[in-house]
Amino acid sequence: MEIVDRYKQHVNQAGEITWYFQAFRTTRRGFKTKREAQLAYLEMEKKHQSHKKLTGSNEPFREVAEKWFVYYQSLKEQKESTYEKRHESVKTLSQWIGDKKISSLTTDFLEELFFTLKEKGIDGISKGYSKNSLEGFRQTLNMIFKYCLKNKVLSENPLESVRRPKYQQTVQQLKDSLARLDQKYLTFDELRSLLNYSIVHEELPLSTLYHVLFYTGCRVSEALALQPEDIDFNNNELLFYKQTSVKGKQIDFKIDTTKSVSSARRVVVTPLVMEKLKELIDMLDEVRKQFKFKVEEKYLFVYLEPYKRGIPFRREYVNQHIKRCVEQCGIKKPFHTHLARHTMASLVASHCSWEVLKARLGHTDKTTSEIYRHLTSEEKLKPLEAFQILEG
Repeated sequence: MEIVDRYKQHVNQAGEITWYFQAFRTTRRGFKTKREAQLAYLEMEKKHQSHKKLTGSNEPFREVAEKWFVYYQSLKEQKESTYEKRHESVKTLSQWIGDKKISSLTTDFLEELFFTLKEKGIDGISKGYSKNSLEGFRQTLNMIFKYCLKNKVLSENPLESVRRPKYQQTVQQLKDSLARLDQKYLTFDELRSLLNYSIVHEELPLSTLYHVLFYTGCRVSEALALQPEDIDFNNNELLFYKQTSVKGKQIDFKIDTTKSVSSARRVVVTPLVMEKLKELIDMLDEVRKQFKFKVEEKYLFVYLEPYKRGIPFRREYVNQHIKRCVEQCGIKKPFHTHLARHTMASLVASHCSWEVLKARLGHTDKTTSEIYRHLTSEEKLKPLEAFQILEG
């Protein structure tokens, strides 16, 4: 087969010989040598390839996204709850761009999409998604585009230079951000009052759970996954390496790994907490002798009612009860279960190193732990000593 040379000579009106070539639906002229023409062509080809959409680029986003999710799930690297969140993101994105060809999702288009989701993404009219939700969508899209690159569906990731929408805070939000730090954790006296109240007014599983939450600073889902074998009575330690997750009915709960690898940890507690745990285990063993439990596995913080006996508490159930206890103790603070985590860190921070606090909370680095190490009222007043010297 004869090979056609794309580079041709041309004699202009002045009698000079120049070179030209045709490629990518255009003609380039005026090169003094064939080598110059060849180099120009190679540069054009390079630019063309960088913008070219390759095999499979005509598929709609919905189909590509579902193929990615099947692949993503097959890796078995994430918790079930993570897969559920990613799939929800895919479904939401598909509502907006499901029928769009993957090749039409340009940087400009995606940037406009994110601003639309911010302004009216939820109802399509006036209710938009939060900053955290948009970041979740962005992460999902980024993984889908990387999957496309790997499989040569695309030659570039159009998301890389997409600008993030900015969120302006309201006056009330800024005011809330300046709320007193002592509203975010319980003091020693408040905690003592709460725990004593729970001993009298709550059943043993709940009362013991409150002690575990405030003494260890564990996440509620981590505490609800505790079993007798996770308690080291010889060393007064609790082992956290799993958590509960629920979708639907509580009896369909699942046991998953902790939030991250660093969240797997051993946390030492006082003999008082160990005594309460031993008392709870003995009580549950006695109940098991008399009544049938809904699950065979032994969990510590469970319902005792006949229709769900032995099933771990639902997180909302714990939050509802402990919030009521806080109110009954006369504590005027906006309570949520994470307050127990804040409280533990706040009470012990001045008694241990950053490394110990980090390990106890199950954080990867101390920067995250600093969020929980709140200033006491005395520490806030220390800068005034300088002005008292000045005034004296």
